[in-house]
Amino acid sequence: MLEIGLRVVRGPDWKWAQQDDGEGHVGTVVELGKPGSNTSPDKTVVVQWDSGSRTNYRVGYQSAYDLRVYDNAPIGVRHPNVICDACRKHGIIGMRWKCARCFDFDLCTHCYMALDKH
Repeated sequence: MLEIGLRVVRGPDWKWAQQDDGEGHVGTVVELGKPGSNTSPDKTVVVQWDSGSRTNYRVGYQSAYDLRVYDNAPIGVRHPNVICDACRKHGIIGMRWKCARCFDFDLCTHCYMALDKH
């Protein structure tokens, strides 16, 4: 689940042209959607892009995911006993990406950013 303050980039269902100022640009989650809200419904978040624009995006709303979490992990974090389920690399360095739906499915940052689905 996304939280306020997390850094994000375009995700697998992005369809918003250049609202983020282009592929690879980063923004910050500044507001979480709430059930019953007309402006920021549940399963959406508001992102403040580094380029200056600010708007809301789907994070499960209509079964779509407009965003991916950018690697917010501190330098030096290691998960020595975890294997990336995509590239099979042993020992994930940095952020350990876990599937919200599948049991025991982990990705390294490279595979998380490169794969749309697993």
